[in-house]
Amino acid sequence: MGMSASQARYLCLTARKNNVEFQIQQLTQQKLMLANLLDDEATLWSDGMNIQHLYYSSDGSGGSVTSDLPRLTYSIVTSTGDMGMGLKVRDSYGREVVPELPEVLPEGKTVADYAVEPYCNQADYFENNIKTGNWSIQSYDEQGNLVDMSIEGSPFIYQGVDSADYAVANAEYDRKVESLERIDKKFDTQIQQLSTEQKAIETEMDSVKKVIDKNIEETFKTFG
Repeated sequence: MGMSASQARYLCLTARKNNVEFQIQQLTQQKLMLANLLDDEATLWSDGMNIQHLYYSSDGSGGSVTSDLPRLTYSIVTSTGDMGMGLKVRDSYGREVVPELPEVLPEGKTVADYAVEPYCNQADYFENNIKTGNWSIQSYDEQGNLVDMSIEGSPFIYQGVDSADYAVANAEYDRKVESLERIDKKFDTQIQQLSTEQKAIETEMDSVKKVIDKNIEETFKTFG
C-alpha cells in the first residue's frame, strides 16, 4: 500500500472510530436515562403501594383487612340505620353537601344553605374532598349541635391500603420495568458490538500507521 493510499485509509479509519465512539456515547447516555426512568417507576410503585383509603367499620372495631370493609361514602355517612352513620357533610362555606336539592326545603332553609354535588356518592370523589378539607363530616354533640368530626378520632372510620391497589401497582410496575429492561439489554448488546468494532478499527489503525511509518522511514533513506 502506497503512502497516499495508507494515509487515506488511516483518515477513513479515524472517521469510523470517531463515529463508533459517538454512537457508544449516545447509547451510554440513553442507558443513564433508562436508569432514571427505572428510579421514577420505583417511586410510582412505592406511591401506589401506600395509597390510603377511608373505610367504614360498622361495629367500630376498625380492621386490618380492608377487603372486609366497605369504602366510606357519602351515603354511609348521611344514611341512618344499621349501615349508616346518620351524620351531615358540609363544605368549607358551611353549606350542607347534598347530591340534589330536597323536593321541599326544610323550614328556615334556602337554596343558599346547600352545596349540590351530583358526584358526592362516588367513593373517590367523596374521599378526596374529605381529605383535602373541602368537606367535613359533622356529628352532633351532647347539646345537639353539629360539630366537625375528626376522621382520626372516629372508631367507625378506618384508614388503610386497599389490597387491590397492591395488585394494580405491582402489575403496572412489573410491566414497565420488564419493558425498560428489554430496552436496556438491547443497548448493552449494541454497545458490545460497537466496542468490538472499535477495537477492530484501532487494531487496523495501528497496522496502517506502521505501514505509514515504514513508508516514511524508507522515503528518508532514499533521500538520505
